[in-house]
Amino acid sequence: MNHKEKHNHGIGHMIKMALACIIPFAIILILLLFGVSSKWTTIWAIGLMIFLHVLMMKDHFRGDPK
Repeated sequence: MNHKEKHNHGIGHMIKMALACIIPFAIILILLLFGVSSKWTTIWAIGLMIFLHVLMMKDHFRGDPK
């Protein structure tokens, strides 16, 4: 496996990364629109973002199935 094959995650990975960022920010914005503003809401959403990115990291450490 060469460097390009090892680090080419494809469009699916990029979509997952974008969603892992967009979903928590959307939660914050929606809650703000309904008048819910709390530092804990923001901390929770940022924690969710970090969790989703860490969850995606399992693909990086998975061995080559071949």
